[in-house]
Amino acid sequence: MKRWCWIFLFLAAIIHAQELTFFTSLEQAQQEAQREKKPLLIMFTQERCSACEYMKERVFEDEMLSSYMHTQFVLLELDINKQNIPMGLKVYGTPTFYVLNQNGQKVGRQFVGGAQAPAFLNVLKQYKAQL
Repeated sequence: MKRWCWIFLFLAAIIHAQELTFFTSLEQAQQEAQREKKPLLIMFTQERCSACEYMKERVFEDEMLSSYMHTQFVLLELDINKQNIPMGLKVYGTPTFYVLNQNGQKVGRQFVGGAQAPAFLNVLKQYKAQL
């Protein structure tokens, strides 16, 4: 019986886990942000960026973090070598993150580099509090 309970809990956690979907078009992400009345979280990346892969494959898999990101932000991923960097934003390394309000204005400063899930969640909550 205990075995079935553990299997059930494991399957429930997998089903409940929030898979993050990132827009790849600034225009579409901005429209969605206005429609949902959410701020925009932009992640600038590039191929062969180990910190970017770490964030996507490890950090964003954290259930608390992914749930928060999904419910509180519209997510946008832009490759700095394949897409234009929007005016007024600068990329100092990858990943670089920006938070924009519904009007497309920067909230706070950019933050650069990878972080563990609890630290990244804390940073996002600080930016959200500034809105």
